[in-house]
Amino acid sequence: MIAARNYSPLFWGIAGGLGIGIIFYLIQSWGMQSWSSPIYQFQYRWYFILPLIIGFGIQAGLFRAIHLQTRHGGGGTMAASGGVSATAMLGCCAHNLVTLLPLLGASGAAIFLSAYQKQIFLISIAFVIAGIIYMWRKYYKITHLQNNLCRH
Repeated sequence: MIAARNYSPLFWGIAGGLGIGIIFYLIQSWGMQSWSSPIYQFQYRWYFILPLIIGFGIQAGLFRAIHLQTRHGGGGTMAASGGVSATAMLGCCAHNLVTLLPLLGASGAAIFLSAYQKQIFLISIAFVIAGIIYMWRKYYKITHLQNNLCRH
């Protein structure tokens, strides 16, 4: 196994985007009980789904860039914004579990998720954008501070 330190922020961003895309697909497949239905769902709602996948990938890349600049952790940053992004992604995937929710005794949740699917997507995208802004500011502060220290 190759150590994580050998991977660039670009690799982490692409891997993060692909990873969350696969998770999204698997959750939809499970909820829709079909391997092809998530593909149709993506074609129908790509303008909601693609920003979430790309946003998560950007956050993964920024996390790696922060990690490389600080030479240690930065795990709190990823836990905060990455956790929000993953939760947002799962929240927008949850509408595909609507058919299973009545069986679990959660009919109210099924109705809510069906009725407010677009709003859930929009809120999820807003959280992803907020996570990117947070991580970008953290990265900027770290690199700006290091550049100022190197000049003096």
